[in-house]
Amino acid sequence: MSTVWERRVARTATVFAALAFIGSVLLAIGLTRAGVSAWVSLPSSVLIAYLVYAGMTRKLRRRRRILAQPFPGEWEAVLQREVLFFRALDPAEQGRFRRELQVFLGEKLITGIKLKLDTTTRVLAATSAIIPIFGFPEWEWDQISEILIYPGRFDNEFAFESGAQRHTLGMVGTGALNRLMILSKPDLLGGFRNPGDKRNVGLHEFAHLVDKSDGTIDGLPAVGLERAAIGPWIELVRRKMDEMRRGDSDINPYGLTNEAEFFAVTTEYFFERPGVMERKHPELYALLSRVFNQSPSGRAAARAREMARGRPSFGRNSPCPCGSGVKYKKCCLKRSR
Repeated sequence: MSTVWERRVARTATVFAALAFIGSVLLAIGLTRAGVSAWVSLPSSVLIAYLVYAGMTRKLRRRRRILAQPFPGEWEAVLQREVLFFRALDPAEQGRFRRELQVFLGEKLITGIKLKLDTTTRVLAATSAIIPIFGFPEWEWDQISEILIYPGRFDNEFAFESGAQRHTLGMVGTGALNRLMILSKPDLLGGFRNPGDKRNVGLHEFAHLVDKSDGTIDGLPAVGLERAAIGPWIELVRRKMDEMRRGDSDINPYGLTNEAEFFAVTTEYFFERPGVMERKHPELYALLSRVFNQSPSGRAAARAREMARGRPSFGRNSPCPCGSGVKYKKCCLKRSR
């Protein structure tokens, strides 16, 4: 079934191809009157229209090829083992999550810098992009083209060697680094392996990109907030930051850096401990639910069940979590390595 995005792309391409055809036909008529054979000019009009349509629908065809591929079993193993958010979804939602993961990994670059990139890191980097916008099935991540994975934290000059003052876990590029993101591999993995600590660098950095969807990273996300809600959001942020300064809040104090960082750290809180946020910060939870078009506390029972079960571990001789019926060591473990 085609999506709204696919229909929009096809419709736009059809309109431009028709305009190109009309324009080229008029040109062909003029050339025919000037003595050029119609057998040359008119077929050229059809060719021009076809090339316009084919060029504008190239991404659409590529995406269909991506989604026609079977979902890799090793990716499924990573989701089942590492991603609490995924395990708490119902089967239909899990199916959509898998498709969005395929699209992101098929269309975006994830590059290891001075390290060998493994399947787990690639899948978790993409998962960080999907969770915040899961409430928007038609979302397109046009703000990013590549994620760079560093072997550790880095400094303001992007150095990660020993001796550098390495305090940065991740960042969204600007200027010459526009459409890039940098993530520290250990912190990316750690954010998912401790899903209840309200800290996840992948979610943090993609929250900045959600914030940037209106062109500016300023802590005022245009997505999900209609104009009437902007004033209440600004006032709520001011009050919550005042509580943090007084020491009367459990929100990560890094959020006091500025309004943009406040939005990013509360995004981590929202997705990692939604029930706690709804209880302790109901107004903030309600507004973030509108921003992300999601209410993760609604999956409280599933999340609690998965939290109690803990991080699943797959022994080498266990049935593979991808459902192949083969032992884990001979299936996804082997392929992921």
